[in-house]
Amino acid sequence: MLRVSRLAEEERLTLENMKKYHPGNMPRMRAHAILLSDTGFEVQELAQIFNACRQTTATWLRSWEKKGVCGLLDKPRSGRPRKAA
Repeated sequence: MLRVSRLAEEERLTLENMKKYHPGNMPRMRAHAILLSDTGFEVQELAQIFNACRQTTATWLRSWEKKGVCGLLDKPRSGRPRKAA
């Protein structure tokens, strides 16, 4: 069973701020998933909540364990950025 190890208070505050204020939707969603995992939600439940496959949510949790906050951010993509509407 994959679950986030107990979060320190500083980590929890950082994730809460990221969930509320990060400009990107995906990093906000990943931070929320980590917070929910810390409260006891399992990977399958997180997948249903975020409408993502189980493997994707497990990847978010593993990235958090390996890289911390940096693992939740989007990696740079090649090509021109999308035009803002």
